Amino acid sequence: MTSEAPPPLAPPAEGEMVTAEHDGAVVAVAMLDGALHGFDDTCPHAGCSLSEGELDGRTVVCPCHMATFDVATGAVVDGPSIDGVKTWPVEVADGALVLGEPRDPEPAADEADAGPSTDDRPETDVAVLVELEHGAMRRQFEALDQLTDAAELTASWTTLRELLEIHASAEESVLYPRLARAADEGAEEAEHAVHDHNEIRDGVRAVEEHEVGGEDWWSALRRAHEVTEEHLQEEERDPLPLFREHTDRARREELGREWLDFSERHRHARGLAGEDVDPRSVVEGSG
Repeated sequence: MTSEAPPPLAPPAEGEMVTAEHDGAVVAVAMLDGALHGFDDTCPHAGCSLSEGELDGRTVVCPCHMATFDVATGAVVDGPSIDGVKTWPVEVADGALVLGEPRDPEPAADEADAGPSTDDRPETDVAVLVELEHGAMRRQFEALDQLTDAAELTASWTTLRELLEIHASAEESVLYPRLARAADEGAEEAEHAVHDHNEIRDGVRAVEEHEVGGEDWWSALRRAHEVTEEHLQEEERDPLPLFREHTDRARREELGREWLDFSERHRHARGLAGEDVDPRSVVEGSG
């Protein structure tokens, strides 16, 4: 029995993206000002889907760590990624997308045109990285609310679930052991934050118990969203300002590099169990 070929993929609407498979690669295709732009869908920094991110002018912003790429050249524009993405010529034939051969990304603009050097970018400050990921989580929850297709819901939820665990584990490894030593109130703040992480993990497990898109699934997702948002707001109000106050910029940038290394090692939450963590073990960890 032979399987039917997938139907031809129509071009995206203006300002939107679709994904296409071509010779084993997943390609994102964006429509901007009436022109089509094709580029690798997988962010080279941590493997997230660029089509789940946002178009900003002529750039695409990764939903996980805010890596930003020029959709026409594939070059890195901003954020933590070192490598650009390949671009793909795109045409429309008989109403369907047709992809050509990929091209390697162009190098980033030279230092004179690129503005601040990499070392001066705020993305190297671990506190800013934390806040950027907060924004990515919020956008991913919002994106889920706009979806109805079970396959799209599954893919979007998987991206969010992985980001939630990578983020929590990175804080427990990189940020909170240092905060516990940096300020008198640091240990208390760190323990409370890890307790919140465990509540978020409980929420994730509750979502996973139900069929994607069902009433119980949506109910569990809304509860996970509420618990996560409460934690993000509290973290932005108390621990992060305290950490900035008691940690100089050079140290925050050093920890930011540790944060990015952690995210790279645990891409797609690889090696992270998603199980509850003892708050005291984080406070007493090395730092």
